[in-house]
Amino acid sequence: MDVDQRTSRLKSFLFFCFISAFCLGQQSPPFLENDTSKKKEYEFLRQEILMTKGSALEKIEQRIHLASVYKEQKDVLTALEEKRVLDGETAGLYYLIAGTNGIMALQLSRFFSIPYVRAMLENFDKSIALDPTFTPSYEAYVEALCMVPALLGGDVNKAKRLATALVKLSPFEGYFAQGYIAESQALKDLAVVKYIQAFNSLLKVDFCTVDLDVFFSTKSMNLPYKIAELSVQYDLASAIGLCSIDYFIDRQSALYNLPLEWAYFRKAQLHKKIGQTEKAYQSISQALEINPNFTLAKQFKQTHWSKI
Repeated sequence: MDVDQRTSRLKSFLFFCFISAFCLGQQSPPFLENDTSKKKEYEFLRQEILMTKGSALEKIEQRIHLASVYKEQKDVLTALEEKRVLDGETAGLYYLIAGTNGIMALQLSRFFSIPYVRAMLENFDKSIALDPTFTPSYEAYVEALCMVPALLGGDVNKAKRLATALVKLSPFEGYFAQGYIAESQALKDLAVVKYIQAFNSLLKVDFCTVDLDVFFSTKSMNLPYKIAELSVQYDLASAIGLCSIDYFIDRQSALYNLPLEWAYFRKAQLHKKIGQTEKAYQSISQALEINPNFTLAKQFKQTHWSKI
Protein backbone atom coordinates (compact mmCIF):
# COMPACT_ATOMS: atom_id res chain seq x y z
CA MET A 1 0.00 0.00 0.00
CA ASP A 2 1.55 3.35 -1.01
CA VAL A 3 1.72 6.52 1.08
CA ASP A 4 -1.36 8.14 -0.49
CA GLN A 5 -3.46 5.03 0.08
CA ARG A 6 -2.37 4.77 3.71
CA THR A 7 -3.14 8.44 4.29
CA SER A 8 -6.57 8.03 2.73
CA ARG A 9 -7.38 5.05 4.94
CA LEU A 10 -6.23 6.91 8.05
CA LYS A 11 -8.50 9.82 7.20
CA SER A 12 -11.35 7.36 6.95
CA PHE A 13 -10.64 5.20 9.98
CA LEU A 14 -8.43 6.91 12.55
CA PHE A 15 -10.78 9.44 14.03
CA PHE A 16 -13.86 8.10 15.72
CA CYS A 17 -15.02 11.45 17.03
CA PHE A 18 -14.00 11.84 20.65
CA ILE A 19 -17.29 13.56 21.43
CA SER A 20 -18.97 10.14 21.58
CA ALA A 21 -17.61 9.91 25.11
CA PHE A 22 -19.91 12.79 26.07
CA CYS A 23 -23.27 11.04 25.96
CA LEU A 24 -25.76 13.95 26.14
CA GLY A 25 -27.92 11.71 28.30
CA GLN A 26 -27.76 8.89 25.75
CA GLN A 27 -26.02 5.53 25.76
CA SER A 28 -22.88 6.09 23.74
CA PRO A 29 -19.79 3.90 23.35
CA PRO A 30 -16.44 4.68 24.92
CA PHE A 31 -13.44 5.06 22.67
CA LEU A 32 -10.88 2.27 22.84
CA GLU A 33 -7.77 2.81 24.96
CA ASN A 34 -4.38 1.22 24.56
CA ASP A 35 -3.77 -2.24 25.98
CA THR A 36 -0.87 -1.79 28.39
CA SER A 37 -0.05 -5.51 28.20
CA LYS A 38 0.97 -4.98 24.57
CA LYS A 39 3.36 -2.11 25.28
CA LYS A 40 6.51 -4.19 24.74
CA GLU A 41 5.11 -5.59 21.51
CA TYR A 42 4.32 -2.10 20.31
CA GLU A 43 7.78 -0.77 21.19
CA PHE A 44 9.43 -3.70 19.38
CA LEU A 45 7.43 -3.05 16.21
CA ARG A 46 8.08 0.68 16.47
CA GLN A 47 11.83 0.10 16.67
CA GLU A 48 11.60 -2.20 13.64
CA ILE A 49 10.10 0.65 11.64
CA LEU A 50 12.84 3.03 12.75
CA MET A 51 15.53 0.53 11.74
CA THR A 52 14.15 -0.35 8.30
CA LYS A 53 15.11 1.29 5.06
CA GLY A 54 12.77 3.78 3.48
CA SER A 55 12.10 7.46 3.21
CA ALA A 56 11.44 9.57 6.28
CA LEU A 57 7.86 10.13 5.14
CA GLU A 58 7.23 6.40 4.65
CA LYS A 59 8.49 5.72 8.17
CA ILE A 60 6.26 8.43 9.60
CA GLU A 61 3.23 6.95 7.84
CA GLN A 62 4.10 3.50 9.20
CA ARG A 63 4.48 4.92 12.71
CA ILE A 64 1.11 6.68 12.49
CA HIS A 65 -0.52 3.44 11.40
CA LEU A 66 1.15 1.36 14.10
CA ALA A 67 0.45 3.83 16.90
CA SER A 68 -3.17 4.09 15.74
CA VAL A 69 -3.62 0.32 15.84
CA TYR A 70 -2.16 0.12 19.35
CA LYS A 71 -4.05 3.26 20.50
CA GLU A 72 -0.81 5.01 21.47
CA GLN A 73 -2.30 8.46 20.98
CA LYS A 74 0.73 10.41 22.16
CA ASP A 75 2.87 8.75 19.50
CA VAL A 76 0.14 9.27 16.89
CA LEU A 77 0.21 12.97 17.68
CA THR A 78 4.00 13.19 17.55
CA ALA A 79 4.14 11.45 14.17
CA LEU A 80 1.32 13.58 12.74
CA GLU A 81 3.19 16.74 13.73
CA GLU A 82 6.35 15.39 12.10
CA LYS A 83 4.36 14.67 8.94
CA ARG A 84 3.03 18.23 8.93
CA VAL A 85 6.58 19.63 9.09
CA LEU A 86 7.96 17.24 6.48
CA ASP A 87 5.07 16.95 4.04
CA GLY A 88 3.16 20.21 4.41
CA GLU A 89 -0.20 21.29 5.72
CA THR A 90 -3.50 19.79 4.58
CA ALA A 91 -7.05 19.99 5.91
CA GLY A 92 -7.10 16.23 6.47
CA LEU A 93 -3.90 16.31 8.47
CA TYR A 94 -5.07 19.12 10.73
CA TYR A 95 -8.33 17.20 11.20
CA LEU A 96 -6.40 14.16 12.43
CA ILE A 97 -4.23 16.30 14.71
CA ALA A 98 -7.34 17.92 16.15
CA GLY A 99 -9.06 14.61 16.75
CA THR A 100 -6.02 13.03 18.37
CA ASN A 101 -5.70 16.01 20.69
CA GLY A 102 -9.34 15.49 21.61
CA ILE A 103 -8.77 11.86 22.52
CA MET A 104 -5.68 12.84 24.51
CA ALA A 105 -7.77 15.37 26.42
CA LEU A 106 -10.22 12.67 27.47
CA GLN A 107 -7.43 10.48 28.80
CA LEU A 108 -6.31 13.14 31.28
CA SER A 109 -7.83 14.97 34.23
CA ARG A 110 -9.71 18.16 33.38
CA PHE A 111 -6.82 20.40 34.50
CA PHE A 112 -4.15 18.61 32.48
CA SER A 113 -6.44 18.25 29.46
CA ILE A 114 -6.69 22.01 28.86
CA PRO A 115 -3.74 22.34 26.42
CA TYR A 116 -5.08 19.43 24.36
CA VAL A 117 -8.59 20.88 24.25
CA ARG A 118 -7.25 24.20 23.00
CA ALA A 119 -4.99 22.48 20.47
CA MET A 120 -8.00 20.50 19.21
CA LEU A 121 -10.04 23.63 18.57
CA GLU A 122 -7.10 25.47 16.96
CA ASN A 123 -6.42 22.59 14.57
CA PHE A 124 -10.06 22.32 13.52
CA ASP A 125 -9.88 26.03 12.69
CA LYS A 126 -6.74 25.45 10.62
CA SER A 127 -8.33 22.51 8.81
CA ILE A 128 -11.38 24.50 7.72
CA ALA A 129 -9.26 27.54 6.81
CA LEU A 130 -7.14 25.39 4.49
CA ASP A 131 -10.11 23.66 2.87
CA PRO A 132 -13.57 25.16 3.51
CA THR A 133 -15.13 22.11 1.81
CA PHE A 134 -13.63 19.45 4.12
CA THR A 135 -16.81 18.30 5.85
CA PRO A 136 -15.37 15.96 8.53
CA SER A 137 -13.82 18.96 10.27
CA TYR A 138 -17.14 20.79 10.32
CA GLU A 139 -18.90 17.74 11.78
CA ALA A 140 -16.38 17.24 14.59
CA TYR A 141 -15.78 20.93 15.26
CA VAL A 142 -19.49 21.64 15.75
CA GLU A 143 -19.72 18.96 18.41
CA ALA A 144 -16.54 20.13 20.13
CA LEU A 145 -17.70 23.73 20.26
CA CYS A 146 -20.95 22.63 21.90
CA MET A 147 -19.27 20.53 24.58
CA VAL A 148 -16.18 22.56 25.47
CA PRO A 149 -16.72 25.26 28.14
CA ALA A 150 -16.73 28.83 26.86
CA LEU A 151 -13.63 29.65 28.91
CA LEU A 152 -11.68 27.11 26.87
CA GLY A 153 -13.05 28.17 23.50
CA GLY A 154 -16.47 26.57 23.31
CA ASP A 155 -18.91 28.66 21.31
CA VAL A 156 -22.42 27.52 20.42
CA ASN A 157 -22.99 30.50 18.13
CA LYS A 158 -19.90 29.58 16.14
CA ALA A 159 -21.13 26.00 16.02
CA LYS A 160 -24.42 27.22 14.55
CA ARG A 161 -22.60 29.20 11.85
CA LEU A 162 -20.49 26.17 10.94
CA ALA A 163 -23.57 23.92 10.83
CA THR A 164 -25.32 26.38 8.50
CA ALA A 165 -22.28 26.31 6.21
CA LEU A 166 -22.22 22.52 6.38
CA VAL A 167 -25.85 22.29 5.23
CA LYS A 168 -24.76 23.96 1.99
CA LEU A 169 -21.84 21.56 1.53
CA SER A 170 -23.60 18.35 2.57
CA PRO A 171 -27.25 18.72 3.62
CA PHE A 172 -27.59 15.55 5.67
CA GLU A 173 -24.36 16.21 7.59
CA GLY A 174 -25.44 19.80 8.17
CA TYR A 175 -28.83 18.74 9.50
CA PHE A 176 -27.17 16.19 11.78
CA ALA A 177 -24.93 18.98 13.09
CA GLN A 178 -27.91 21.28 13.68
CA GLY A 179 -29.70 18.45 15.45
CA TYR A 180 -26.69 17.90 17.68
CA ILE A 181 -26.58 21.60 18.60
CA ALA A 182 -30.29 21.57 19.47
CA GLU A 183 -29.84 18.42 21.51
CA SER A 184 -26.91 19.94 23.42
CA GLN A 185 -29.20 22.83 24.36
CA ALA A 186 -31.98 20.48 25.49
CA LEU A 187 -34.17 21.55 22.55
CA LYS A 188 -35.40 18.04 21.82
CA ASP A 189 -38.28 19.00 19.51
CA LEU A 190 -35.95 21.03 17.30
CA ALA A 191 -33.38 18.23 17.35
CA VAL A 192 -36.02 15.79 16.10
CA VAL A 193 -36.97 18.16 13.26
CA LYS A 194 -33.35 18.43 12.17
CA TYR A 195 -32.71 14.70 12.38
CA ILE A 196 -35.81 14.04 10.29
CA GLN A 197 -34.47 16.48 7.70
CA ALA A 198 -31.16 14.61 7.72
CA PHE A 199 -32.76 11.22 7.12
CA ASN A 200 -35.03 12.68 4.44
CA SER A 201 -31.88 13.90 2.67
CA LEU A 202 -30.51 10.36 2.77
CA LEU A 203 -33.79 8.97 1.44
CA LYS A 204 -33.65 11.41 -1.47
CA VAL A 205 -30.28 10.03 -2.61
CA ASP A 206 -31.58 6.44 -2.20
CA PHE A 207 -28.85 5.83 0.37
CA CYS A 208 -29.03 2.03 0.52
CA THR A 209 -28.44 1.62 -3.22
CA VAL A 210 -25.53 4.03 -3.72
CA ASP A 211 -21.86 3.00 -3.66
CA LEU A 212 -21.19 3.55 0.04
CA ASP A 213 -17.42 3.38 -0.40
CA VAL A 214 -17.70 6.41 -2.64
CA PHE A 215 -20.34 8.04 -0.45
CA PHE A 216 -18.21 7.84 2.70
CA SER A 217 -14.82 8.32 1.01
CA THR A 218 -14.60 11.98 2.01
CA LYS A 219 -16.35 11.62 5.35
CA SER A 220 -15.36 10.52 8.83
CA MET A 221 -15.68 6.86 9.72
CA ASN A 222 -17.73 7.72 12.77
CA LEU A 223 -20.50 8.96 10.47
CA PRO A 224 -22.00 5.57 9.47
CA TYR A 225 -22.11 4.59 13.13
CA LYS A 226 -23.70 7.93 14.00
CA ILE A 227 -26.39 7.44 11.35
CA ALA A 228 -27.28 4.04 12.83
CA GLU A 229 -27.22 5.35 16.40
CA LEU A 230 -29.58 8.23 15.61
CA SER A 231 -31.82 5.89 13.63
CA VAL A 232 -32.20 3.78 16.79
CA GLN A 233 -32.59 6.63 19.25
CA TYR A 234 -35.16 8.58 17.25
CA ASP A 235 -36.84 5.63 15.51
CA LEU A 236 -36.04 7.04 12.07
CA ALA A 237 -35.50 5.14 8.81
CA SER A 238 -34.40 1.81 10.27
CA ALA A 239 -33.51 0.52 6.80
CA ILE A 240 -30.99 3.34 6.39
CA GLY A 241 -29.66 2.65 9.86
CA LEU A 242 -29.09 -1.00 8.95
CA CYS A 243 -27.36 -0.18 5.66
CA SER A 244 -25.12 2.22 7.52
CA ILE A 245 -24.18 -0.07 10.40
CA ASP A 246 -23.58 -2.97 7.99
CA TYR A 247 -21.16 -0.76 6.11
CA PHE A 248 -19.44 0.16 9.37
CA ILE A 249 -19.11 -3.49 10.41
CA ASP A 250 -17.96 -4.67 6.97
CA ARG A 251 -15.13 -2.13 7.03
CA GLN A 252 -13.99 -3.03 10.53
CA SER A 253 -10.32 -2.38 11.08
CA ALA A 254 -7.70 -2.38 13.83
CA LEU A 255 -7.69 1.38 13.33
CA TYR A 256 -11.21 1.69 14.73
CA ASN A 257 -11.47 3.62 17.98
CA LEU A 258 -14.96 2.25 18.62
CA PRO A 259 -15.64 -1.12 20.29
CA LEU A 260 -17.12 -3.34 17.59
CA GLU A 261 -19.63 -4.89 19.98
CA TRP A 262 -21.44 -1.54 20.05
CA ALA A 263 -22.00 -1.76 16.31
CA TYR A 264 -23.59 -5.20 16.66
CA PHE A 265 -25.67 -3.87 19.56
CA ARG A 266 -27.05 -1.10 17.33
CA LYS A 267 -27.64 -3.62 14.56
CA ALA A 268 -29.65 -5.83 16.91
CA GLN A 269 -31.76 -2.87 18.00
CA LEU A 270 -32.48 -1.93 14.38
CA HIS A 271 -33.44 -5.48 13.38
CA LYS A 272 -35.77 -5.69 16.39
CA LYS A 273 -37.45 -2.41 15.46
CA ILE A 274 -38.48 -3.75 12.06
CA GLY A 275 -39.55 -7.14 13.37
CA GLN A 276 -36.54 -9.17 12.22
CA THR A 277 -36.31 -11.06 15.49
CA GLU A 278 -33.97 -13.85 14.38
CA LYS A 279 -31.47 -11.40 12.88
CA ALA A 280 -31.70 -9.27 16.01
CA TYR A 281 -30.87 -12.31 18.13
CA GLN A 282 -27.91 -13.17 15.91
CA SER A 283 -26.57 -9.63 16.18
CA ILE A 284 -26.90 -9.35 19.97
CA SER A 285 -25.28 -12.76 20.30
CA GLN A 286 -22.39 -11.51 18.18
CA ALA A 287 -22.02 -8.47 20.43
CA LEU A 288 -21.83 -10.72 23.48
CA GLU A 289 -19.42 -13.10 21.78
CA ILE A 290 -17.04 -10.16 21.29
CA ASN A 291 -17.60 -8.87 24.82
CA PRO A 292 -19.42 -11.22 27.23
CA ASN A 293 -19.41 -8.45 29.86
CA PHE A 294 -21.24 -5.91 27.69
CA THR A 295 -23.98 -4.91 30.14
CA LEU A 296 -26.35 -3.20 27.69
CA ALA A 297 -26.23 -6.16 25.32
CA LYS A 298 -26.95 -8.58 28.16
CA GLN A 299 -29.90 -6.45 29.27
CA PHE A 300 -31.24 -6.27 25.70
CA LYS A 301 -31.02 -10.02 25.30
CA GLN A 302 -32.62 -10.65 28.68
CA THR A 303 -35.47 -8.27 27.89
CA HIS A 304 -36.38 -9.84 24.54
CA TRP A 305 -35.25 -13.44 24.94
CA SER A 306 -35.47 -14.12 28.66
CA LYS A 307 -36.52 -17.74 28.09
CA ILE A 308 -33.60 -18.62 25.86
